[in-house]
Formats: sequence, structure tokens, C-alpha cells
Amino acid sequence: MSKRHDILAMQLSEHVRIIQKKRCSGYMGIWACATSYPDHMVPLENFGPHARMKDGLREKCKSCKKLADSVDNPKKQVWYKMAGGHKEYNRLSKESRHEIRKTARNEAIKAHLLNTEPDGEVVLAHIERMKSEFGQSKPMTKRTISKVEGERVPEGWVYVVRNPDVPSILKIGKTFPDGIPDIMSSARRFGRAELVAKYEFNEAYKAEQSIHKRLERHNLRTLGYKDCGKELFQCDEMVAIFAILAEGPVLDDDEDAA
Repeated sequence: MSKRHDILAMQLSEHVRIIQKKRCSGYMGIWACATSYPDHMVPLENFGPHARMKDGLREKCKSCKKLADSVDNPKKQVWYKMAGGHKEYNRLSKESRHEIRKTARNEAIKAHLLNTEPDGEVVLAHIERMKSEFGQSKPMTKRTISKVEGERVPEGWVYVVRNPDVPSILKIGKTFPDGIPDIMSSARRFGRAELVAKYEFNEAYKAEQSIHKRLERHNLRTLGYKDCGKELFQCDEMVAIFAILAEGPVLDDDEDAA
């Protein structure tokens, strides 16, 4: 009798343990809570309240909600800027707000794909780039060091580079107008590397510093890693891209017209 009582007690304890957790929905297929809860079953105290949900709790845990906010807030700043301000955006009709969000999304995708050529030239331009994606390659057995004389130019690129094998770690830095080939060559010395995006700025250094500040919570050093560079961030690529867009990169003629 005592043995059966112990079994029932264990089953009850397990049942209580299960119902005190809830599955986190994550954000866009990413779970910020995955390190602590790899099965996505998170204790109830880690969920914020939500009056419209049956259980009174949000679908996302607090960690994933912060991740969602880090993406959505910069995105909203772009919408407000396009509308002429926060109040002006809220005064617009539902249809007008939808058009602004649609335009912003299309521009983000356009910038992300680095494709500003007319439709008819896209395929031809891609074929021309197949031989050398980032310009003339240099042999690794012979290197020369060049010394640049004169004043440094302020304009340049803010770029996002990652290793496809570790897609959650991004390198976000700056380089001079013709510096992307050197950046990619350097990145590929220690493994695979791909250029996620690049954005032109008139003041590349200032833009880079501001973007790093926006993404400070995602910086590997902030997360406790000391054996890494200050340009490494652990976040989704769209989090980085929206942070860069919020800084206001240089737009081409088509984008200015839009």
C-alpha cells in the first residue's frame, strides 16, 4: 500500500511540475530562452501577463519578448521617420500605415539583397560577378603592405559578415569605399565567410559606433565573452539590419524617390 502511495505521489509531483511550465512560441523561429530551456518549456513566472490569452499569459517568454522588441522597435522608428514623426504616423488611416510598413519592408529587402540594378540587368550583372565576387583575388603566398598618405576619407561601408556554419554570430564593422574585398579576404582566413549586407554612409565611423551602441546587449563581450573582438554580435541578421537602417544609410536615386 505504501509503495502504491509513493508511486501516486511521484506521478502527482510530475504532473504539478509539468503544468507549472508553458511552451514558449519564440520569435520568427528563434528562441532566446533556448540556452536555459532547450525544449522551449519555460516556467510560468517567466511569462508576462496578457488579458486576451486563455491562460492570461503571453505566448513569448520575457527573454523572447525582449528579442522581438529589439527587432520591432528599430523597425517602428523607420515607419515613424517615413511618416514624419510618431504622432503623424498614428494619425494616418489603417490603409496608409499598411502602405508605409509595406514600403519599409520592401526597401529593407532591397537593401538586404544589395540589388539596386534595373530588373533587366540583374541576371547579367550576377553572371559577370560569378568569376570574382569581391574583385580581383590576390595570391596568398605573396603579400605587400601599402602605406596610404593623406587625410582619411569619412565615407565608407558598414558591413555585416558571418560564418554560415555559425549563423547567429555576426561581425558588424566599417571599411573604406573599396575595402569590402579586403574584409572578405581577411574573414576567410579562418573559415567560411559570407557578406550578409553592406550599407553606405557619409560618416562610416560615426555610424558604426552608433549601431554598435544600439546592439550593445547582443555584443559578445556584453554577454560575457572576453576572448573575442568588439565587432562580434549574437543576434538574428534582421536585428542587425534594422539597427543599421534606423541609423539612416545613404540612399540611391530610386530609394530617395520612394
